[in-house]
Amino acid sequence: MKTKHAITLLVLGYCLDLIGAFQKLMHHPQAGTIFIVAACLKVLGALLFFYKLLTYPKFKDFFNW
Repeated sequence: MKTKHAITLLVLGYCLDLIGAFQKLMHHPQAGTIFIVAACLKVLGALLFFYKLLTYPKFKDFFNW
């Protein structure tokens, strides 16, 4: 999985979070479910992004100064 996929998951999670907030303001019954899905996507995207960041070869050279 590439880094752009992790960033896409993060952005999709934030977009769903915004949609869920608007639906929560309008008292729709499925707004809580959208918040849960958005939170899962944000966590998954963040974990994948940090995994890709830590396994990048030049990242290890940064700490060896």
